[in-house]
Amino acid sequence: MKLSEILRKLNNIVQIGTISQTKSKDGKALARVILDEDGDEKRVTAFLPVISLANSFARIFIPLRVNEQVLVLSPFGNANRGFILRSIFNRGCKEPSEANENTAVIEFKDGTKLTYDTKANVLKIDAVKTINIFCVDANIKATTVYVKADNTTIESTTLVKGTLTVTDLFSANGGMKVQPSADGAVAAEFNCDIKTKKKIFDEKGNVTDHSHSCSDGATAQPR
Repeated sequence: MKLSEILRKLNNIVQIGTISQTKSKDGKALARVILDEDGDEKRVTAFLPVISLANSFARIFIPLRVNEQVLVLSPFGNANRGFILRSIFNRGCKEPSEANENTAVIEFKDGTKLTYDTKANVLKIDAVKTINIFCVDANIKATTVYVKADNTTIESTTLVKGTLTVTDLFSANGGMKVQPSADGAVAAEFNCDIKTKKKIFDEKGNVTDHSHSCSDGATAQPR
């Protein structure tokens, strides 16, 4: 083998390039890379596989982008039989603004961002729109849980083990049933006036419309 051919193969082992074409639209981790660009002269590889985390345990797919700066590794010196190692921060694609020695950042093109600050011990998910979680069972254990939303809907049978405090209007559109605690304490206590547009019943019947005898022998009628 000529010395020039040996040198060419050695030069091809590790090269920096820019992605010119991808098959991300088809869900494929394949791309073509521009290795040398001098005016109208370009040396472009064939479609090469991208080194990824992919096996029977887990697969991670991040779409490739045109103009993404990468390395092409060609163990045998043939650039068309190499692999792509992505990616390199550059002037066209800089590090996220929150990145520092204590913070890991994953940022998506629409602005959705996931950060973890090991100094503050804070994991933050900043989604620009919707988060959907689908599972069989979900468990959350925390010292304090704070939820702030314009509207909250819970569509399920719900059990609250503890004190439920409502600081504004409580509306029970489907009715309300109150049972005393196991120690026989009062089931419901109201420190306020009670106003109803319907009748009130107890175990003996209609409390609203019933009449009763007074001590003077007269009969008191419902109001």
